Amino acid sequence: MAYPSSSLPSFFTNSRGEQTIAQAPNAPVLGWTIFAAASLLAHEEDNQRLLRSISRACLGLWAVLELTRGESGFRRTMGAVTLGWLAKR
Repeated sequence: MAYPSSSLPSFFTNSRGEQTIAQAPNAPVLGWTIFAAASLLAHEEDNQRLLRSISRACLGLWAVLELTRGESGFRRTMGAVTLGWLAKR
């Protein structure tokens, strides 16, 4: 969800001048959250590992989408930083 704000620097706004720092979660973010929580609840180590992998894949997808299609420089930077963090893990 974007909110109009002319006082924010362009790094935090889209081409219409709307703030794009916080947006409603999309499917990859929801998947990351659900699978990460499920991995904490799983009892068997194999299941934990599988759920963590799926969770990281969801987060990676979100990061790629933000990097390539993010509405502001801030969102694209968040995608790049997240991809870098995931690559180091």
